[in-house]
Formats: sequence, C-alpha cells, structure tokens
Amino acid sequence: MNSIDSIKMTVALICICFTPGVHAQQFRAEMTAGIVGSQVSGDQLGGFNKAGLLAGIGVRTNLSEKTEAGFRMLYLQKGSRKPLKNDGTDSAFYLLRLNYIELPFTIRYHATKNFSLEAGPSLGYLIKSYEEDENGELNFRQPFYDWDFNFNISLVYQLNKNFDFMFGYWQSILPIREHSSGAVYRLNRGQFSSMISFSVLYTIRKSLEKEQESGTSLK
Repeated sequence: MNSIDSIKMTVALICICFTPGVHAQQFRAEMTAGIVGSQVSGDQLGGFNKAGLLAGIGVRTNLSEKTEAGFRMLYLQKGSRKPLKNDGTDSAFYLLRLNYIELPFTIRYHATKNFSLEAGPSLGYLIKSYEEDENGELNFRQPFYDWDFNFNISLVYQLNKNFDFMFGYWQSILPIREHSSGAVYRLNRGQFSSMISFSVLYTIRKSLEKEQESGTSLK
C-alpha cells in the first residue's frame, strides 16, 4: 500500500466515524481551523515568520473521566520566511512553503473545568514544496523527505460545550531534509521544522449527544 492509499484509507475511517449512528455513544466528531507560524532550523533565520493555515477533521473518545484520545487529519502550511527590509539595507529574501497532510494522535487531560492539556505524536506527508530567494525559485537544493514525524503539545480552553480554543507548539523529531552541504553534525542530522498554532475546535458529537439524551428522557 503506497502513501496515497494510506491517506485515502484514513479519510474513509474518519468519514465512517462522522456517519450518524456509528459509535454514537463512544466517539465525537470534530472540525478545526486556525493559523500557524513556522520556522526551519539550519536556514540561518530565526522567528516564526512563515504564516500559514491549519484545517481538518477528526474524532475523539473518552478514556476515563479526565482523559480523552483523539485522531485528526489536518492540512498544514509550514515553512520559513525572511521578508525584505523596507529601509533598503538588506536585499536578501527567502521563502519556503511546505504543505502537509498531517495525522496527529493526541491524549487530552482535563486539568480543570475549562483548561486541558493535549499532546501526542503526528505523522505528516509532504504534498507540495516551494523554495525561492531574491533571485527566484530554487530548484537545486537538497530535496525534502516525503514523511515528517512530529511531537505536538497544546493548551486548550473550553469556551462552551462545542467550542475550544487551542494554542499549540509542534516540533519535528526527525529531519525534514539534509543540510545543504549534506554534512551531519553529531546529533544534528539535518533541518528540522517547528511551529506554533492558534486554532478553534468545533466538536459536533456533543450537540448530537445532547439531543439523544433529551430524546431518551422523554421516553
């Protein structure tokens, strides 16, 4: 099974979980969207200057009274950016766009009524990359690896039964490509990506469960 077939199977599994009546009591479907800021180590730039989008769907289920497990499929825009200075003192420019299909698995711990902590690993598949500087597109750099393995952690604030606000940090565990020289520096085996995210999570199953509970009480 190739990578595209694996992603198609994942989409099918999530769609099954969205179907009314399937695991209605166990799973809650969700949708999320937000913005991200990202950077890449080893490119001689600092700061989360590359803005991008985050969007996707997922499912979540209770493990205990205070913990939940979740799985999502996300579209993520990552990369790196150095903008031109408006004062004319620096003509250097750099832009890297990396578009991923991201598959995070997370465990959520409810610390208080409104605040939770969510963390877990994530597997990403690179669907498109683009790199340029002040002279135009760069076509002869080291290629990016197809797969990206990350760890992410998020602080979650529950606004109400359906909406959560999330602030997250994502860090690649394996390099996304080799250094431009191809050299390896001890544990530094290539370039790594890191990202901060601000997103809104809408949980669908909570509203459906409420309707089911109301219907049960009327019987």
